[in-house]
Amino acid sequence: MSASEDIVDYIKEVRMVLADSIDVLLNLQHDLQNEITIEKDDEITPVSSKAELVDMTYDIAYDQKIKNAQEEFSRRDIL
Repeated sequence: MSASEDIVDYIKEVRMVLADSIDVLLNLQHDLQNEITIEKDDEITPVSSKAELVDMTYDIAYDQKIKNAQEEFSRRDIL
């Protein structure tokens, strides 16, 4: 693969992560509007670098995908 193809693949991956992150943020906004309280264990963690922000975004997107898969599995199990 050439360098330009690598860059294109990287950009596609970043766009997918950002799309997943937007979905997570919209879900969070919806939850907050429904007055879900934040537990004492939840803390806001300051971000000190772009790499850390990207890592956190991947983690959030991955956790949300697992949560969605569990919910979908539960729905299928009920039917």
